[in-house]
Amino acid sequence: MQPFIDLAKTIAVAAMATSALVASAGQAAYTENYINPTQGWKIMQPDYNSNTWLDAISFEWDYYMIHSDTFNGIVGYVLANPHHKAAWLDWALLPGGNNIGIVGELPGRKPIANYINFGIDNTSINGSLRAMQATGPNGSYANYQALPDGGPGGVPAMQLKGRTTDFEWSFLVTQDLQDRDVQRPITGAFTTAYGNDVGAVSGDEQWNVDMGWPRTNVVGWVKVLKTGELVQVNGKGYREDSFGRYALSLDGWDFAVWGDTDPHGVLASFQTYHKSKDMDNLDVSFYDNGQLQSLRFAAKDGELGWDHPNWKWDGDARSCVPTNTRIRGKKGNYRIDATVDIGDRQTPMLSGQTIGTSIFFIQEHFTTVTGTIKRADGTLVTPFNTRGGGEFARTRDIAPWYPNLWCNLWGETNHQSPMPF
Repeated sequence: MQPFIDLAKTIAVAAMATSALVASAGQAAYTENYINPTQGWKIMQPDYNSNTWLDAISFEWDYYMIHSDTFNGIVGYVLANPHHKAAWLDWALLPGGNNIGIVGELPGRKPIANYINFGIDNTSINGSLRAMQATGPNGSYANYQALPDGGPGGVPAMQLKGRTTDFEWSFLVTQDLQDRDVQRPITGAFTTAYGNDVGAVSGDEQWNVDMGWPRTNVVGWVKVLKTGELVQVNGKGYREDSFGRYALSLDGWDFAVWGDTDPHGVLASFQTYHKSKDMDNLDVSFYDNGQLQSLRFAAKDGELGWDHPNWKWDGDARSCVPTNTRIRGKKGNYRIDATVDIGDRQTPMLSGQTIGTSIFFIQEHFTTVTGTIKRADGTLVTPFNTRGGGEFARTRDIAPWYPNLWCNLWGETNHQSPMPF
């Protein structure tokens, strides 16, 4: 793996060395997406500093999970280096311009992942109202747009459409559990997480994770192109808008979300980045005796721990990957324990278009999450057993294979944080 890392570092350092101005990292003053969910791409806004060659590693993804009885999926619209800085490094960075990715899982079948880049020239980017329209070869396309009053009763909605190698889809997404928003500015839970300690190249890298709609309603359809199946979807999900300047190929993340179907149930988002301390948080929202509680457990404050008890080798990802996760948060009057069962319901999102993507993978998860929330005196607030999703991402290994035993030994000391007691 080290030769890949050294090459990627050289590429990233070269990009920064050519910079006429490298701006100091700082959290951008953007509107939280739960307040303004249809706003344009944040890396296209006037208060996002693009006056630097480091802008070449700027990108933003609008990421959607879909959980239903007929189809589980992940759909992402990715905008990378829209100002086309350091064009001579296109071969090494994220594929520029508009990109879409989809992972689809039909009941009882292995998940399938597709990723398509539409490039810079044949794209249309809207910086004031969220949108992405692009066309590519073999009928592929992206048609993503914000509908400020397009949901039931005139609520804001997001229209997700597209076509890749294996799937075509059309979904309308709106916010669910909006009652939880009232505590965001009070507790900080589910507000934008920010860190400038991501990556491995420079303190000028910075990343923002805006969990605008941690719970969504999703209606629409997906077509399986190889079989012609048209699957109707009516389910729940998750929306996240993340953005910044980040050499992701040198880092990675460990991520899980879940939510009860009960409108008064548990809602949670576990966000960690391998090289960051500021980005390692668990946000949880639940009701205790009819009173809404929202908490952010921070690993850097000793409030959050996690590990992966079991690992396996994934030949497609060319890496050891976890098959389950244990998470514990402890803060104030509450403690949450969760077990995320991943098993074989996972597959890597891959792209060989550039060096930056070919050395990296994003393992997509479709999970079941069980656990409890308890008070400090040990009394039970609520159990949970629900559907979830997540990801595990890192640089691919240079080795072609490791036995699962080696993966488990390696996993005992990697990608974990001490549990609070």
